[in-house]
Amino acid sequence: MRKNYLKIILPTILSILLFILTIFLIIIPHFQQNIMNGKREMIKELTNSAWSILAKYEKDEKEGILTREMAQKNAISRIQYLRYGEENKDYFWVTDIKPTMIMHPFRADLNGKDLSDFSDPHGKKLFVEFVNTVKKSDHGYVDYMWQWKDDSLHIVPKLSYVRIFKPWNWVIGTGIYIEDVKKEISVLTNKMVWISIGISTIIVLLLLYIINQTLNIEHKRIEAENELHESKEKYKTLVEAATEGLIMLIDGKISFSNAVISKMTGYHNSELVNLSLHEIISKSNNKDIINIFSQNTVKEGRYELSLNKKNGGSIEVLITSSNTVFYGKAVNIIIVKDISFDKDQTFSNVDYQKLIGTLNIGFFKARIDHKGKFTFANETTIRILGFNNFAELSETHIFGLIADPDERINLKKNLIDKGFIKSKILRIINRDGSFSVVAISLVLHQNESSGVLLCDGIIEDITQQEQEKNLTNELIARLKVQDLTLEHPVKNYLDEIHSLDSDASLRDVIHLFSKRDTDHLLLTKNEMDFIGIITKNDIQSRILKLNLNLDNPAYLIMSSPIVSVSENTMVIDAIKRCDENYINHLVARNESGGIAGMFKRDNICNGIIKSLSFYLGRVNSAETNEAIKSCYDSLQILLKSIIKSEVSVNIYTSIATAFSDAVLRRVISLATDEIGTSPVRFSFICLGSEGRKEETLFTDQDNAIIYEDVPKENKIAAEEYFKKLGNKICHSLHHIGYSYCKGNIMANNPQWCQPISTWEEYFTTWIASPESQNLLDAMIFFDFRTVFGEESFSDRLRYVIANSIKVNPLFLYHLAHNIYSIKYPHISSGNILSDKNAEHIDLKNALAPFIMFARTYSLKNDIRDTNTLDRLSALKNSRIIAGDTIDELVFAYGFLMKLRLRNQVYLSENKAQLSNSLGFKRLLELELHLLKKVISVIPDIQNKIKLDFRIST
Repeated sequence: MRKNYLKIILPTILSILLFILTIFLIIIPHFQQNIMNGKREMIKELTNSAWSILAKYEKDEKEGILTREMAQKNAISRIQYLRYGEENKDYFWVTDIKPTMIMHPFRADLNGKDLSDFSDPHGKKLFVEFVNTVKKSDHGYVDYMWQWKDDSLHIVPKLSYVRIFKPWNWVIGTGIYIEDVKKEISVLTNKMVWISIGISTIIVLLLLYIINQTLNIEHKRIEAENELHESKEKYKTLVEAATEGLIMLIDGKISFSNAVISKMTGYHNSELVNLSLHEIISKSNNKDIINIFSQNTVKEGRYELSLNKKNGGSIEVLITSSNTVFYGKAVNIIIVKDISFDKDQTFSNVDYQKLIGTLNIGFFKARIDHKGKFTFANETTIRILGFNNFAELSETHIFGLIADPDERINLKKNLIDKGFIKSKILRIINRDGSFSVVAISLVLHQNESSGVLLCDGIIEDITQQEQEKNLTNELIARLKVQDLTLEHPVKNYLDEIHSLDSDASLRDVIHLFSKRDTDHLLLTKNEMDFIGIITKNDIQSRILKLNLNLDNPAYLIMSSPIVSVSENTMVIDAIKRCDENYINHLVARNESGGIAGMFKRDNICNGIIKSLSFYLGRVNSAETNEAIKSCYDSLQILLKSIIKSEVSVNIYTSIATAFSDAVLRRVISLATDEIGTSPVRFSFICLGSEGRKEETLFTDQDNAIIYEDVPKENKIAAEEYFKKLGNKICHSLHHIGYSYCKGNIMANNPQWCQPISTWEEYFTTWIASPESQNLLDAMIFFDFRTVFGEESFSDRLRYVIANSIKVNPLFLYHLAHNIYSIKYPHISSGNILSDKNAEHIDLKNALAPFIMFARTYSLKNDIRDTNTLDRLSALKNSRIIAGDTIDELVFAYGFLMKLRLRNQVYLSENKAQLSNSLGFKRLLELELHLLKKVISVIPDIQNKIKLDFRIST
């Protein structure tokens, strides 16, 4: 009863609260806003009226009626005595744009004075603010503190509207006192409070009356229910002891059934209540029986008939019906006796159904004719096929559940031909349209009396097993599809740019966010230059954090400068840029420097780099080299799976490079934490394949350190620090899995750990003196990129390289000559031969001409990409080399890299030493044919080099 009181009272209280909240949170604020807006409009119109007086006298001046001095004097005299407001003390004032006070009716002491330094008690230079406002937009509103009308000792907030009169360079204005507005709002609020109290009182009285009436009715209903319940309980106690089924019908509906009925039919008592008896009468009964039990009252007598069971099938029963009066109502008492018995078994159908219903495997019977309907199915079968009960399933064709039309025909044909089907895996359509995978076995037999073909079947749901079986393949397939995004340029994933002037208010920003349904805005200056960005995160955090008024300018919460990338930047590189700057938005710029659109990190499906992000996160949080090594070992397993899944080379190298870069940055951070902060700025660069972002499973270290030039007195200390740092980094990388460079081109070699000026001398010397060793060094070091530290050092070196090549063009000739002179594997008698071993090919050497070709042409044309595929793409886009030629080189490079990576996986899994040597006998015939074609491209490269660089032989 207590709960019923709460159910009635709580909605009443909530209704009153909702009404009060609506008044105070919606209606009153709305009226307050309207009052303020009305006041603002009023002072604007009043100022315009006073402005028209100036315009009138200025017209008289133009027409020669008055001199300017007389016109201005007359205009001032008229405006000086203009008054409005309740006490007729609201006024107008005039200044010039210096500002100097021309006229103030209540502050004569200001007339003729320079007001440039005049401030209100809060330090606001209000007259300067008036001038700035009209200079910007000819008119506008300014808030400040001012004396209360003619009382100079009473300072209150005021809002003024000002407008410039350009012919005389005068500023005219008037204002309203916020105190006046507050009084009006207070009066309105008091009225609304009393109105809401009155209405609430009336509502409370009405609701109290309704509650009282409702509670009286509820009390009577509960008393009646209790009496009925007591009567039913007495009757239930009597009939539950019966050994036969008993059903009580009231108005043709089942009001009560005992436990015996539940055992017979499989229905729970609660499922039978309020059902009509004819709903569980089998349709196989004759029409007379069906008609008798379709009536509200079953006439007295004994009847043999079939009852439907919940899980399919039927039960033969003997029913005895009698009529009586119960609690003033006519009812039917139905006594039910089970007369069915399985002739071939020693237990009843009820027990048989109960037995097979407990099994996890589905059992069923079905006809194998044009109807193909189910004649029996246990609960498991019904559940597997997605039905609620056997009645729904019985109307379904057994072969219609099979998803593949061909399988339907073949299954029925094979069953009829062979007489059985064993453990057939099928994809079936569930009732809700979803699919499941099942294993099904069928045995065909014929009904002796009717001759109808039937089948007994066993069905098992193996959907989960099939999913587990294909888990590894699905994972690789997802990586293959998702990671394709990583090699696309960001221009394929750009959103529209939304912009707003930087002087707009925060209110304008919020309005535009809502109107355009966006999460970012670029702020512009004079609708031209983009100076910053505002995101929804800025709205949510900075406005509240800084407690800013919505009338403040938008630039107060912008982020500046704008971080941008080229629209041709790869998605993975853009995501890394976002992570480095802790942002979600990147502006993408086109080739001419204009804004192409907005790249949003969150728009890229997190699953694209889910696996990589997991490993990068572990690396970034690692505190020891051992922890990083554990990540490295785990990643090798993933990388091998990616290689075997035949994804593009670019996807693999992007993942490998991103991981190795993260490892390197973490190793350097741990090293500097241990030995101390660097005394000067420095840059850690990668060279060779690491510099080109073309790492394989067999990539070793190629790195160096560039540091800032230091005074002579600090030189030894800097050398000692970076020597210690280089040793620490290289040792850690070797321990993790990146082996030492055999040529000792590493940061722990003092030769490659030098200040920026020394590095500039290195590159200048290599280019100016293209001797054999210098060319060898150049080919390694010219593919450098910064992984950690000062990026500007790399920019300086590239500038030195470009200028030195212009001064010494002969250097490019020698690079080209090296490509022309390189010995490559050749084809003979159907086999691929190399100088070292007739049964192997060195894939690294085979790739060298393609890498050198891209490097040489990039240096010649000042293309600063380091990755071979990026260099080739740039050469194609710049139309330096024909597109067909580049496409052929890209295919050849990709094919050789795939062979190289796949060969390394093979060697790793067979516990062999990793190398770049491939035994070509392991190649398929088609692969061998393609390899020959790819190798045959190298002479074409050399001929093009010969012609373009005029190499003499």
